[in-house]
Amino acid sequence: MLYWLTVLERCRGLSVPRSPLPIDTIKIRDGAPDLLEVSKFDESGLVYDPSTLAELESVFGRVRLMDLLSHLKSEIAQRLLAPETDRSALRHDAHTLLSVSGSLGFFELSRRCIEMEQACLLGIDLVAPLRAARSAAKGAIAAIGELEACAIAATTEACAA
Repeated sequence: MLYWLTVLERCRGLSVPRSPLPIDTIKIRDGAPDLLEVSKFDESGLVYDPSTLAELESVFGRVRLMDLLSHLKSEIAQRLLAPETDRSALRHDAHTLLSVSGSLGFFELSRRCIEMEQACLLGIDLVAPLRAARSAAKGAIAAIGELEACAIAATTEACAA
């Protein structure tokens, strides 16, 4: 896990990326999301969970994990582009992203997509959930880009040594 916690610090003098907005999540009541009860998920506002990345790296190896993150970045870039009037497309995009981003430790994006999907299904206003989901998507893309750059730099350093 130390690798993922420090990769950005070593490469660019940065800390683990943080969300620009507080992370809100939907409370689950009786097995169903309750859109009216929103609570803080993570005070630190991390864009991704370094411990999840470390666990995935131990299972798949760094090369495969970086490949998975690259595919996630491409997937994110193709989603949530529809206008807010296209609830069906936005719901589908949110549903797709919530599972893939969550499985790779990008919990903010996953939770924002849960909010987006539920808003689409319930027919409530999409402006705030769509803005939050798009913001989380941009943060995830930026974080993956930083991880990729640092992984390349770390590989280059190791090869030079």
